[in-house]
Amino acid sequence: MKIRDAILRLAILGSILLSGICFSQAKSYQFEAIENLQESEKKDVVVFIHTNWCNYCKAMENTTFNNQKVADLIQQNFYFVILDAEEKRDISFAGKTFRYKPTGKDTGIHQLAETLMGGKTTYPSLIILNTKNEIIFQYNGYLKSSELLDILKKIKSER
Repeated sequence: MKIRDAILRLAILGSILLSGICFSQAKSYQFEAIENLQESEKKDVVVFIHTNWCNYCKAMENTTFNNQKVADLIQQNFYFVILDAEEKRDISFAGKTFRYKPTGKDTGIHQLAETLMGGKTTYPSLIILNTKNEIIFQYNGYLKSSELLDILKKIKSER
């Protein structure tokens, strides 16, 4: 029994240590927190819009956003919001309340995701908002780490 316990403890410790190494994604915020954050420090907002069933979304989460350079650049220069396009809770942002909008049996889209994507329902989508909550960049589709790094560096240099 002691050997089994020791192996279990090592496995748990190893997974904890690996999670810190492998998953370096930037800290993400809820939309509701952005206005307060902007009061203390003005930063553009990177919004990643996804769904739970989208394989390209999962791939982008697991590769692009877990890239150390991407995570560091976002963490230092932007606020990061991850939005499930099928989120069912109401979200208050920029003086408006956005709601889930059913489109059929067990399907729908959140009004905020729909608004940010300009009515296009392509996943994943990446939106960058300036400090006035205006869209300054929009891309519908998968982005590799190198592509996202180039985009973020360009936006950062224009500020």
